[in-house]
Amino acid sequence: MTFVALVDPLCKPSPFFSHHHWYSSLLTSSSSTTTSFIHIYNTLIHGFSASLTPYQAKHINSSHGVLSLFPDSIFHLHTTRSPSFLGLNNLKLKLLNSSGSNVIIGFMDTGIWPEHPSFADDGLEPIPAHWRGKCETGFGFNHSNCNKKLIGARFFSGGYRAFFGHLDHPASEFRSPRDHDGHGTHVSSIAAGAPVTGSSFYGFAGGLAQGMAPNARIAVYKVCWVSGCLLSDICAAFEKAILDGVNIISISLGSSRLPFHLDLLSIVSLRAFSGGIFVASSAGNEGPSWASITNAPPWITTVGAGTIDRDFPAKLLLGNGISITGISITLTRESKLTRGFHRLYFGGEISSSKFSFSRQLVKGNIVLCLTTGHMPRMLLGASLLSLGAVAMVICHGSIDPNGMISEPHVIPTITVGILEAKLIEDYILSSDRPVANISSQGTVEKYAKPAPVVASFSSGGPNSAVPGILKPDVIAPSVNILGAWTDAIGPSSVALDNRRPQFNIMSGTSMACPHVSGVAAIIKSVHPDWGPSEIKSALMTTSNTHKLYYYRNVSLSSSSLILDESTGKAANPFDFGAGHIHPERALDPGLVFDLGYQDYIDFLCQLNYTKNEIHIISGKHANCSNIGKGQLNYPAIVIAAEKVGHKGVNFYRRLKNVNEAGSRKYKAKVVGLAGFYKIVVIPKKLEFSKIDEKLSFKIAIRKEKGVAKRTSLWVGALIWHEIGGKHRVRCPIVIFSRQG
Repeated sequence: MTFVALVDPLCKPSPFFSHHHWYSSLLTSSSSTTTSFIHIYNTLIHGFSASLTPYQAKHINSSHGVLSLFPDSIFHLHTTRSPSFLGLNNLKLKLLNSSGSNVIIGFMDTGIWPEHPSFADDGLEPIPAHWRGKCETGFGFNHSNCNKKLIGARFFSGGYRAFFGHLDHPASEFRSPRDHDGHGTHVSSIAAGAPVTGSSFYGFAGGLAQGMAPNARIAVYKVCWVSGCLLSDICAAFEKAILDGVNIISISLGSSRLPFHLDLLSIVSLRAFSGGIFVASSAGNEGPSWASITNAPPWITTVGAGTIDRDFPAKLLLGNGISITGISITLTRESKLTRGFHRLYFGGEISSSKFSFSRQLVKGNIVLCLTTGHMPRMLLGASLLSLGAVAMVICHGSIDPNGMISEPHVIPTITVGILEAKLIEDYILSSDRPVANISSQGTVEKYAKPAPVVASFSSGGPNSAVPGILKPDVIAPSVNILGAWTDAIGPSSVALDNRRPQFNIMSGTSMACPHVSGVAAIIKSVHPDWGPSEIKSALMTTSNTHKLYYYRNVSLSSSSLILDESTGKAANPFDFGAGHIHPERALDPGLVFDLGYQDYIDFLCQLNYTKNEIHIISGKHANCSNIGKGQLNYPAIVIAAEKVGHKGVNFYRRLKNVNEAGSRKYKAKVVGLAGFYKIVVIPKKLEFSKIDEKLSFKIAIRKEKGVAKRTSLWVGALIWHEIGGKHRVRCPIVIFSRQG
């Protein structure tokens, strides 16, 4: 079994002339056989990874200077119109100046397809002077594949090969930074893809495709292979990324929900934060389950899933005259399927990959499938195609109850919601000869529907690791997102898919994460002196909590809150965090909640982590006896109702003025919670006299007397309004009952 050993570098015994020599002695003293290292860690963390026997692991774990031994573990990926939906096309040109090309985003994913036009370097300035990385050669990849856009590419497979014994498919997987899967190519283009005109997925979502930050540079760290992404490889990639000089790390994969001292991804991301690196990660696709969020540390910006206003409407006309509306990106208007009626067959409920269809029953028919959970839907479509079905109508169940996700199936497919699927099922079961005609209406590119809506699959809070920290932090576009695609595999990723489009349409919080990474790159380019906490605060305090409606092609903020797809009701901060990102406002937030590395050390002390555990997490010794009652200066307040009571609780926060005008006055306003909790802000006004000035305030929360419990969740916000100005700094307040 493979392990990662975390050591205290200061504990190296004096006889050893190097840490490598010391690590070698730990291996040789614990075994009579030769054991080689997989990775040596020298910067963010110190230690090594290796394949160890149970005896070796026990011996090394008890050795002097070894802080902890982590079993290697497998992580999995959380698997256009979005720039204009976010308002980026309307930004003033001065905000998108050439300094944006000095920001480097590091992607830890499945690699990249370098020849794709999304990664062309036309018009870019020379590679930033602070860049120290390189392009590694390997199968199907060499130095010439990099340019002024794709400035670095590395691959990490040591942990994977040690864990599984080999690469599953060495030829097709490319033992190099080249992308065999498509996911890495897709997310890289979402964040920083160059403009590509005339892009589409077989005519759907056509137009100009570009990333959030088209001038930003891309550095690729391939850590994911066919069977997953190994933690030891991810740690090695983090080390290289920091040494190479990235400014932002985008990681669309899931972590554990372990305490921070047992979670290596939490540990390396905190070390990255200490180096000024903004880390964005996906929230996970395990919604709508309660407390399903992954990537919980407050030093990571965790991104949930929202929809955009584009649609791909399709129709299913039943033989009884009822018309069913769904969506499709695989049924074209010119398809022969639209010219007549075809028999309908009910394929039943499907919850696993064990399909048992009869060729006689499905051949030549349109098959209705009701899927549950995260079963392999692409394989389901491929199976039906191989048996002679002409089309599939699919319902995704609770993970997509309204039928909003359209997937690139190898068989013509219409996605419908639960209610629509029930109508079709009832018709099939009640008719002697059920038939239907299917048709596509193409793409409704803009203003097709109110958006955003929180996608049902998006993992939500509360944060099981630290209930007092709001997660997700924000949501971003993640449903039916157009992005670049690899030429190594078809868009459905099944073996019989021979299509090779330049672009593909995908959904998942994996797609939300690079939207935030790209916007963070824009913010960093405009404010190069800002650290990760300032960027995160700007994203959170300026976000939207309401849907957008449109009148005569003008976007108008609605009084209607963002909805939760899974319930059809108003979403709450455990669904969308502080809200849906608003890039233009985030560039000029007025005030920010600033946080430093020491603030997080103090935070760990307040969570009652031991000195040794904090040493493991931070790499430094902490004296928690010197820590007062200060609180983490997070841009959100979350508290269990049982902790409030009538005596109440006080929160303390600090704001930093980042308004270039300097002198500014703000007035506090509390919204929501009235009649249930009394919120008092002291002082009620803040007056800043210069830029970078910091002012503190207190929020006192008391339960109103005589109010009976009527719910398990209370939501409000503290908003600092700039007096005589445009800035509005919003801090969510969430009070929840642990008793449900």
